[in-house]
Amino acid sequence: MENCKMDLREYEQNKFTIAEILRSASAYGPEQANGLRERLEPLFARLAEDRFNLVVVGRFNRGKTSLMNAILGTDRLPTGIVPLTSVITTVGYGSKERVVLKYRNRILDTEIPIEALPRHVTQQGNPGNVQGITTAEIQLPADILRRGFHFVDTPGLGSVIVENTLTTEAFLPEADAFVLVTSCDSPLSEEEIRFFKAASSSGRRIFVVLNKHDTVSAEQQQTVLRFIRDQLDCFFGRTTPPIF
Repeated sequence: MENCKMDLREYEQNKFTIAEILRSASAYGPEQANGLRERLEPLFARLAEDRFNLVVVGRFNRGKTSLMNAILGTDRLPTGIVPLTSVITTVGYGSKERVVLKYRNRILDTEIPIEALPRHVTQQGNPGNVQGITTAEIQLPADILRRGFHFVDTPGLGSVIVENTLTTEAFLPEADAFVLVTSCDSPLSEEEIRFFKAASSSGRRIFVVLNKHDTVSAEQQQTVLRFIRDQLDCFFGRTTPPIF
């Protein structure tokens, strides 16, 4: 716990340092000022929001949402073998459970009980995202979320619903770090490898989770691990992300 507190203090200090760098940069030469300010405004906004987006990606049915439920100590996020629709689902802190739906062509948001979430973000409840939802924002009273930390659950890569993959790929620039969830039964799909190609040049931290290791033998686990490490070495070299 003490180490956790130290990390949070360092995190706060780093944010102040970044803000100072941005303020100094915005004061640089009048001839560059206008274009520079436009590029810096989104960064200032992110700092003001005190938000850190940890984006969870992977092929559908990898267990991404189950992993998030486990880390958050809850079972409130909907899981199942049916792919999610083209809806980005964010999970942040709130003093009580609530869900706010944001729509593509509506000004007003809609608040729903968390029990109703599957009717809006799953393929069964909202086929093809006919409701036009852009984001489902979940608020939970979980301590891990208190300091602006947001989990972002993305539609699965490689879904038969093409919009799912496109929605996920379009959201990647909003990430501060990634968790790529793959599994022992079919490690690193073509879509996940394509993600690594894009993410390896982004400069963002990546964590790799190998799920469903209880579905194969110990020997098969080691074979899968070696395969994944070899693939990661091709993209990242000395900076290969850890595998959990």
